[in-house]
Amino acid sequence: MTEKNKLQALLNDCIIIDINPEIKKHSIHHRIANKLKLPDAIIAATAQYLAMPLLTADQDFKRIKEVDVLFYER
Repeated sequence: MTEKNKLQALLNDCIIIDINPEIKKHSIHHRIANKLKLPDAIIAATAQYLAMPLLTADQDFKRIKEVDVLFYER
């Protein structure tokens, strides 16, 4: 399977989560309290809202205590 096919298979399994008032509220909190960039704050807020762990290599997420963050090395 080519890299493109692997990526396409992964994306086919993804679900789009629309931003909602609760995610917006959490985003504002993470932006201010954890000094995250807005896209990162939205990602953290979405994980918090869905009560799902966040898998990332971005060390900026170390500051977040409200979300279960799982780190992987590149």
